[in-house]
Amino acid sequence: MLWTLVYLVLILGGLVLLALCAWRVWQKVRGVRRALGELSTRVSGLAADTAELSARLNHAEVTARLAERTS
Repeated sequence: MLWTLVYLVLILGGLVLLALCAWRVWQKVRGVRRALGELSTRVSGLAADTAELSARLNHAEVTARLAERTS
């Protein structure tokens, strides 16, 4: 009877430990997903800024070429 209780405590303790580890991993996964969402937003903003700067650069190049042709 004593060994049955010991085994039961060991099994339940192992299950509790496994559940705690799974909960901790899930918390880390949620943190990574949250960070990924923030990074995705920042990348979208940077892509828009890059497109705007590219358009400005193209406009500046065209203006410079036209100025060279007229002079």
